[in-house]
Amino acid sequence: MKPFIKLIIIVLLSGCAGDSKNSNIELSNFIKPEYSFKESLFNCEMAKDKTLNSIERFIPKFVDSFSKMGGGDAEELYFLFPVTEDNIETHSFDLLLKYDEVTDLDRFLLTLTSLSFDDIATCKNSKTVKNSFRLTKNAINNFPVISEVLHCEYKDGYNYATIKPVLEQFLDALVKNNSPLEIVYSEEDGSNNHFQWANIFASLESRKDFVESWQQLEISKEIQEFLLEQSTCLSSKTFRQYKVL
Repeated sequence: MKPFIKLIIIVLLSGCAGDSKNSNIELSNFIKPEYSFKESLFNCEMAKDKTLNSIERFIPKFVDSFSKMGGGDAEELYFLFPVTEDNIETHSFDLLLKYDEVTDLDRFLLTLTSLSFDDIATCKNSKTVKNSFRLTKNAINNFPVISEVLHCEYKDGYNYATIKPVLEQFLDALVKNNSPLEIVYSEEDGSNNHFQWANIFASLESRKDFVESWQQLEISKEIQEFLLEQSTCLSSKTFRQYKVL
C-alpha cells in the first residue's frame, strides 16, 4: 500500500483503537453510515480496432438516449482511466455509475445495450453494489480529476462505528488547513466488513502537495500501527476521472 494513502486512512482508525471488540460490535448496531447514493463499477477493455475517438463519438449518443429514457437528472457517470507513473492507460478503463435506485442501473444497462457499446468495449460488472456518501462537504467539480481508490477490510470487532468519533476531528482538520481534497466512503451492499476509500484531487500536482504537507505532521508517524490493528488494505489505484453525466 502506498504510504501516504495508508496515513490518510490511519488517522480515522486511530481514535477507537483502545475499545474492546465486543463494545465495537455493540456500537455498530447504533452508529451506521448515512449513505446518500449507490455505486456500480464496470471494468472495460477497448476492442482492438477501437480508440478513444470511438468513445468520444459514443458519449453524445449515450447522453441523448439515456435522457430520453428518463435518466440523467440524479445519476452521475464517469470514465476512469488508470494512471501509471504519470501516464494514462487508455486501452482499459472503468465505468462508474452513481445513482439512487436500482431502476437507474437497469436504465443505464439498457441504454448501453441499445447503442451496442459492446462493439466498442467489453465490460464486466463487478455485481457488487456499493452504498456511499461524501465525507467532505465540498465536491471537486473541475473535471477531469485524479481519483485514488483504496479497498480495505475491517478486522474482527472493527467497523464504521469505530472510526466515526475521529472522523469528525479529521474532517475538521481538513477544513482548518483548507485541504483541497474530496473523500468518498463506500461499503458493499449487505456487508459492513469491506469498505472503499476514494480520495479526489484536482490534479496530480494537488495530490502531491497534499501528501507532502500531510507527511510533515507529527501525528502521521504516530498512528500507523492503528491501521494494521483495525483493517487490512490492498494497494491503492490511481485514475484520471472524466464526468459524462
